[in-house]
Amino acid sequence: MWIKLFILLSVFVFSSAFAEDKPLRIVTEASYPPFEAFDEQKQLVGFDIELAKAVCIQINRECEFYHQPFDSLLTSVAAGHYNLAISALDITEQRKQLVNFSDAYFDNMAVYITSSDQALANSAVVAVQSGSSFMRFLREQRPDILSIAYPSYQLALNDLEQTKIDAVFLDAAAAHYWLASHPNFVTQVDESYPASGLGMAVSKQDEDLLNQINHALKVLKNNGTYQTIYQSFFN
Repeated sequence: MWIKLFILLSVFVFSSAFAEDKPLRIVTEASYPPFEAFDEQKQLVGFDIELAKAVCIQINRECEFYHQPFDSLLTSVAAGHYNLAISALDITEQRKQLVNFSDAYFDNMAVYITSSDQALANSAVVAVQSGSSFMRFLREQRPDILSIAYPSYQLALNDLEQTKIDAVFLDAAAAHYWLASHPNFVTQVDESYPASGLGMAVSKQDEDLLNQINHALKVLKNNGTYQTIYQSFFN
């Protein structure tokens, strides 16, 4: 009996150690520079990607990145298909019902990109990303405008350039990144948007991983790594 017990305990210890060594499966939607995007070599790049890699180093896990539509990121994490989602995700009370969020790692602000600094007219056509907190906000708080959901912001911004829509509603950081190469457009801040920061989403069943991530974020901010990554993407 003691031999059997020893074997069972050995298997348990080995299995637990192996689970910790498994790569961290991270899902994102890579069409939102400078947070996440594909470069010319089809490699994932961006602030979120580099921050996630730094977190993986801190918790001694390898990173495996996966790309899928934005509106299915949180449900995939909640279902256990991935360990973590990072994709410029606003921390909201509605989303907290589905997943847990890390401490906020980025302060966000919502803006409209338009071709004019004049206030948006009633019935203006404004693009948002499908499944985003911006989409929910516009439909609940701005019934005076017509919001249209796009599968990615790149498609929305293309339509804005072609004057098919009046504005795009998104994070200020992503907007300013795009404006650097499109100086004929401007931004308008929506101060009524309840910004609560961006966070990494984790399954509610994985409290241990959540704690590890929060600890890693604190370490990265204290040792200067976070600031180095930040300055690589934002002025």
